[in-house]
Order: sequence, then C-alpha cells, then structure tokens
Amino acid sequence: MQSTPALRHALCLTALTLLAACGVQGRKPSAAQQIAAPNTAQAAVPTRKMKTGGGLRPERSTEVGFIGQDFPNLHEARTLADCDPTHADNANFAANVIDVGPGLPITTLSQVAWESLPAHTMVRIQPKATPYNDRIFIVTSDIKVCGVRDANGNRPKINGLNARVRNSAALQSLIGTPAEEYSTVNRGIVAIARDSGIKNIAIEGLDLTATMSPPYSGDNHAANYIGMDNLAHAYNTHTGCLYVSRAQNLTIRDNAFSFCPVGVYVISRGLEYGGDYYLTRNFLLEGNYFHDNGLVDDYNVHQAYIQGVNFVVQYNYFGNPIRYDIDGNGTIDNDEASNGNDLKMRTVGELVRYNYFENGAHSIDLIDIEDFRYSVFPWFFDLLVDEQPAVATAAARAQMQRDWAKFDHGSYMYGNIFRRDQKVHVQTLGASMVHFGSDNSPVDGRRGKLWFYFNTIVTSLDKNTSAGAATLFSCCLDNANSYDFYDGNLVLDANNVDFHMIVGAKDYGVVRRRTPTEFWGRYVAVNNAVQVMDANGTLANAQPFYWNTFKGEQIELRRNYVTSNWNQPLWAGYPTPGYGDNIIALDDFTYPGANDVHHVTGAANLKTGGLALNPNTTAPLASSAVCNQAVPFTEDIPSAVRPNYQIRLQDNGSGGWTPGVLVVSPRTAYTTLGASQCN
Repeated sequence: MQSTPALRHALCLTALTLLAACGVQGRKPSAAQQIAAPNTAQAAVPTRKMKTGGGLRPERSTEVGFIGQDFPNLHEARTLADCDPTHADNANFAANVIDVGPGLPITTLSQVAWESLPAHTMVRIQPKATPYNDRIFIVTSDIKVCGVRDANGNRPKINGLNARVRNSAALQSLIGTPAEEYSTVNRGIVAIARDSGIKNIAIEGLDLTATMSPPYSGDNHAANYIGMDNLAHAYNTHTGCLYVSRAQNLTIRDNAFSFCPVGVYVISRGLEYGGDYYLTRNFLLEGNYFHDNGLVDDYNVHQAYIQGVNFVVQYNYFGNPIRYDIDGNGTIDNDEASNGNDLKMRTVGELVRYNYFENGAHSIDLIDIEDFRYSVFPWFFDLLVDEQPAVATAAARAQMQRDWAKFDHGSYMYGNIFRRDQKVHVQTLGASMVHFGSDNSPVDGRRGKLWFYFNTIVTSLDKNTSAGAATLFSCCLDNANSYDFYDGNLVLDANNVDFHMIVGAKDYGVVRRRTPTEFWGRYVAVNNAVQVMDANGTLANAQPFYWNTFKGEQIELRRNYVTSNWNQPLWAGYPTPGYGDNIIALDDFTYPGANDVHHVTGAANLKTGGLALNPNTTAPLASSAVCNQAVPFTEDIPSAVRPNYQIRLQDNGSGGWTPGVLVVSPRTAYTTLGASQCN
C-alpha cells in the first residue's frame, strides 16, 4: 500500500461526499445553573447515595476503555467561561493579559498581533454593543481567548460575514493565502492551526456566527471575508465557525456557534504525515450552544465534526440544525432542513455525557476514524515501521497501543437527552439518533460495545408511513465497501472469516473477523427512558419507535422504560414491529446470519406504560413510572463513568422550553430511569 500524500488527500475528500445518515427508514433554576448565565461556581461532586442494590461488584482489572485517563485536568462538573487571570484555572494564561474592546488601546481583534503572541497570554474580549467583525488566528501555544459577558449576560459576538483578517506578512506565512483552497485563512471565524503543531489553547465565552449566507443551501450559501489585500475572498464551502488542526490540549467552553456550515470543525492526520502533532488530542467541548448550523438539504456538513484522540463532550446544547424557507412560500417545510448530524465523531477515546441533542440526521455519529489509522490501528503502524521507521518509534508504538485499547473496548454514553420532532428533515426522520459503527469502511468501524445508560429519549412525530420509524441505534451503511479504503490490499481469507491486510508480499495480519462478537460494534442499553409521542404530545398517532436499523445489530436491552405504543407496525403487514429489518447488501461486510433475523435481545426487561416525562423539560412527571425502577450497575460500567450529575431543560412558562439552557444539578441516587432523577 503506497502511503502517498495524494492518496491521503483523496481519502479525505471522499469522506466529505459520503452520506451521513444511514438506514433511513420544572422549577426555574438560578443563574448558576444555566449555560446562559454569566458566572457560576464549580459544583462539588455529590456524595454517593446508592439506593439500587447495595454494594457494587469489584471493578474488572482488564482494560476498561476510555474513562478520562490520559486527559489532563479533566473535571466532570460543569465549568463556564472564566476570564479572571487570577483564578487558579487560568494560571497558564496569566503572564500576559491583553484587553480588546471599546475605549481601550486595542479596539478591534485585527489589531492583536496573533502571529507573535507570547506563551501564557490571555486575550480578553470585552462587551460591545455591536458585533466584532474581525477574525482570530491562534498560531502559538499556551493562549486563551475569553469573552467577557455584558450586564445582560450576553457573550461578545463576532460576525464572520466580511470579517477582516489582520494584515501581517508573518501571519500570512502561517495561515496561507486565499488562493490555496484548504489554507487556514479560508477557514473559520476563529482558527487554531499551525504546521508545526500547538498546545494548550482555550476558547471561552464567545458568540461566533455567520460564515454562510441565505438561502443556506448546499449549492447556494457562499460568504466572504476581507483579506489582507483589503479584497473580499470566499470562505471554504464547508468552513466552521471554529476550525482546529494540529493542536493538542484544547478547551472549547461556553461559546455559541450559529449559521456556519459547520459549527466546530476539528481535523486530524496520522503519524504518516510526520509525527503525533498532526493529531488533535485531548479536546474538551463543554457547555456550548449550537444552533442553525449545517446546510439545507445537505448531508455533508454538521453542527460539529471532530476527529482525533481523547474527546470529552459534555453539557452542550445542540439546538435544531439550519432550516430555511427555500421556496419562499412562507412556510419552512420538512424538506427545507439540514440533513446533516448534530455531532459527527471520528474519534478514539470519547466520553459523551450530559448533552442535549435536537434532531439532526443522527444526533451522534460515532464512526470509523479514516484519516489517522496509522496512529491507532496496529496493522497500519506495522506498515509504517516498514515505510517510515524514523517516525514509528518505540514511544509512538506505546502511544498507539494505549489508543488502540480505547478504540477496541468501545464507548460510554450517559446522562444525555435526545429529542426528535416534526422539524427533522423528512428524508432522515428514520435515521438513527445514535450511529455507532462506520459510514465508509466497515472493517475500520467501531469495535467493542457502546454502553448507553441513564439517557432520555423523547420523540414527538406524527405517524408517517412513507418515512422511517423513530430509531435509536444503527451501525452502518447498507452498501459500504472497505476494499476501496484499503487500495486493493484488503483480502478475505479462504476461511471466509478473517480479513488480512497484505501489502506487496507481506501479510500484516488479521485486521477484523466476520464473527458475531467481532465484526460490528455492539450495544448495551440500560436505565434509559424513552417517551414516544405524536406532535400533540399524546400516544395516539405517534410515529413508531424502533431500537435498531439493521437486522444484524446486536443490542442487549436491560432495564429501560418505553411508552407502550413503541412497537407499532410502520405500515400494515410490517414484519417486525419495534425492530428494524434492513439488511447489509454486501455479504463480505457482515457476519453469517446477520441478515436472517433481528438480533435485539432483552425486550422482556422493558418497563412500559403511559406518558412519564414532561414533554418540554423532559424531567419525570410526579409519581412517574420511571421512578424507582433503575437496576444496579454491573462491573462492565466502571465507577469513573457513572453519572454524578443530571440535566433537564428549563420550562419557559409558555408551554415550551428555553433554547440554549441546560439545568444542571448533582445526581444523588441511581434510582430513576433517564437523564433526570425524580424529586
């Protein structure tokens, strides 16, 4: 296999053209409890009060996947933007403080010498009555950019339309020129990137908006910035509000991202490019508000697209992706919406917890890593030993082995809220809310298990027999082909079980086996709450809810609550109500028997009944059927990834909820099914 830049570039471009959706078939909180609040103290970790089965079993001594190890200074408690250089959390950024804003010596962001900021600098962006209209480029290490809220709690806003780039030859040498399509200057209101790699960056408390223009469609959304030559230049068509490349140890906290093709766009490359610094590593995405990102009727772009190793995504509010009245009839129809995802993750080692997800083709898309396989997969690393021995060092191998162990074990996802309603694109109504598997290369897809627990799922969709069911899980695309992604070097053994990677005459070993326990990622769902409603909040005319998309997906249902209307037939004569019946078209990329029957087990463990959750806040109703129903943890979910917090939405007092606000409080017991405990 030739590891050429051209091949790697081609694979990267291919990823942008592939379908993201698969298998389409309370009391008002205090300011300190809200994402929208100007300040908060970090909550203390609550004392455990186990009420669901006494003592816990001993922890397993074997590898437990990613539970936060290797991630510096990780906190489970929510933290909001903090621009005080004397605070202990800002010790790394306190040596040099630069203030920007009205009436100050520096009034615009393009006056900041981004190209030469010394390490340990904090740039504080002060409140301003009108949006800032300059771009930010982080090209040196140990930098924090922090927005100071105004008296009303509003973040400083930076508008990307015609935003100005600082005129500096030194900066241009680091970010490229407009003529280079993929140069950093063409990407992002805030861009964090340097060829040699940078570390220890924080972006907090900003409102980044607009790198696209109406009608926000895939083929009509172009927007410009003002370059160093004082001329207008087009942003890259898939640019982010925030763009990250070749950076490690990042915190993206308490920001708002809106009206960009991608809200947060993070890319990574593997060791074959020259070193680990090409890989984005240790990334905290916390307490941000995403809304109106993506492109109308386009599946290539998403509210957040992230690649790399060790990602923690917590306390974010993913509001609805972009919708727009394309035909101008005065109504936004359900085909005038984005069919991209809320969160697409090509990652290794991730925790996704305490987030709210609204619509999107997939709410969460956890798939094959694609662009940094040499850094994680043992067989590609062994190939690198032969191709670039100077890069494939003993230290690099040790790092690869640690990261491979995380990927091979699976993922933990807990304490989240998922909503699917009538605003979802009609073509993706039946796409799974959680995709754990692959979209390009099944052989490279997710491994191990997805442990999915203490989550809340609320659907409010009218019955539509021409669209897919409201579906929770999926693994794959029905026609994905790994042979293309191995450039002819993937060989299925004569035993029809073992895939090998063979380059030239050298066999780099078995890379995946076509067995039920090894070929696809598997799922364990426990202590979740699912409420299936129609658009009016009743059970009568709701779109059915299905656990799986493809027959071969292996889902173990332990104790969960689901309303009793969940397993209705999608249409008259549908063979398996409650379960998807899609099949994988290419036999090589499934396991024997996968397409015969569905492989969801444990339906007898489900608790069923009527409406149990407030349809707006998603909190349990009084005397709810989800109360006192949770089962004890088992040792396959380590204590480090058991929820200490709970979330719900804020009632707006008018029959809805407050966009952008999560109400967060300690979780003191594991007795309630779902993301919020009963009072």
